[in-house]
Amino acid sequence: MKELYEKIYSRVGQRDNMHILGQLNVSKTGQTVGGWLVTTWSEGAPYWGLKMHWFEKQNCKLYHPNFKVGIGINFMDTKVEDTAIEPERAKYIHEMIKEWEADWLKENALG
Repeated sequence: MKELYEKIYSRVGQRDNMHILGQLNVSKTGQTVGGWLVTTWSEGAPYWGLKMHWFEKQNCKLYHPNFKVGIGINFMDTKVEDTAIEPERAKYIHEMIKEWEADWLKENALG
């Protein structure tokens, strides 16, 4: 069975010249915890081109998302880890996700 995700939260962020869009997704099948689909880029130094990653919550690794879209199919394959990601980009993604998850917890706290 292919993993299916449901988007439950979206964020946009910027720090200096670095930009990021992110969507928190939870597993609909229970096979995984879920993760974040993020897109990062910069306008100036550090000169990043537009790039998309899947941040897997279970192991905190970044993967290349490979989308399969067509009639009757719509899923994302995340088997290939991005081991060549720029260290500064990876750090930025991890920091923003940590901040966004804290925001999500505050916004969805019971009480």
